[in-house]
Amino acid sequence: MEISVHKKQLLIVLCLISLSILGSGCVSKMKYMQLEAGLHSAEKQAAYAQSRYKYQKKINMQLAGRIEKLELETRKKQSVIKLQKEIISLLDDTKKTIETSLKDQIAKQEIEVVNMEDKLKVIFIDKILFNSGSSNINNSGKKLLLRMAGFLRDNKKQNIMIEGHTDNVPLKERLKKRFAGNWELSTARAAAIARFLQKKGGLDPKRLSACGYSCYRPVAPNNTKKGRRQNRRIEIILVPIK
Repeated sequence: MEISVHKKQLLIVLCLISLSILGSGCVSKMKYMQLEAGLHSAEKQAAYAQSRYKYQKKINMQLAGRIEKLELETRKKQSVIKLQKEIISLLDDTKKTIETSLKDQIAKQEIEVVNMEDKLKVIFIDKILFNSGSSNINNSGKKLLLRMAGFLRDNKKQNIMIEGHTDNVPLKERLKKRFAGNWELSTARAAAIARFLQKKGGLDPKRLSACGYSCYRPVAPNNTKKGRRQNRRIEIILVPIK
């Protein structure tokens, strides 16, 4: 009887120990699962943070590129503005000099000085430089051109374009022996001025250019005497060197 009771007691102890071991195993497994879930969540958060970092880095690089581009454009615009101010100042000074030097001819409407955006145009009207039908510069024209060459010679920041223009009246027969038409006459006059400014005026020929437009760029109607007079002209255009 005593042995049976002892056995029962021993069985109860073994059951209790088994339950304790099983309970301990369940707790450890549950804790492991919790840690594993936490690790997985941390890995997801780390991956998301890494993705956000790469995205932000890409955006920052793009913004840095745009800022650099804007700074470059700003510097270019500032440079252009500075250059435009210098050109305006240069043209204003040149215009004042020409208007002072040629004031008598301007008053008589034989010469006109016109601003053209970043250029300055000096227009010699009708016979002030050439006699009718001639490509030889007359004496008064030589004096005026030498006067102009005087203040253009040292001003090396401007190129000089010379344009010849005529009215639409065909050349007389006696002139056709020398010029086939107004194309040739207008071109010959422009070339004669370029040559004179180089040879007599001392201007660098690299700054000079000459062309003729015949009657195809009129500034007034050719059906009046006054209009034809305005169209018979030489234009000397001063172009700042950029």
